[in-house]
Amino acid sequence: MEKNSYIYKVKQLLTPKIMLNWIKEKIIPKYKPNEKEKLILDIVTNLCEQNDTEIKMAPISGRYYLVNKRLEYWVRIWEDGITITNHKFTFTNTALQSFQEGVIKIVENAIEKSRDEFEQAVFQNEIELLQNISVNIKTKK
Repeated sequence: MEKNSYIYKVKQLLTPKIMLNWIKEKIIPKYKPNEKEKLILDIVTNLCEQNDTEIKMAPISGRYYLVNKRLEYWVRIWEDGITITNHKFTFTNTALQSFQEGVIKIVENAIEKSRDEFEQAVFQNEIELLQNISVNIKTKK
């Protein structure tokens, strides 16, 4: 069969893996957030991107906290919901686990990015320290 033919291209598209994914999507469609949930995702993402937002985690309870004192927002995220508050209001939303997993993933990615930056700075300091030690040893013979 010629590679440019229509039938060949259709057969390539209908490989078992692609067919399995298509069937899975039809049976269990991917979760699509509603308008309120889109705004929650936007708020969490933007808070995580602020340099002055503290991100904390309580490992036993699995709760995450975002604290931005400059903007005066405090966020608590757990497996069943989210609370967003400042000195004037409090908003609490309980959601499906699939949505909450997405919210938590945003926070975990922000934590991971912060730790990567921290490690780069620490290892850069280690290299500078080793270079200084090496120079000191050579100059103090």
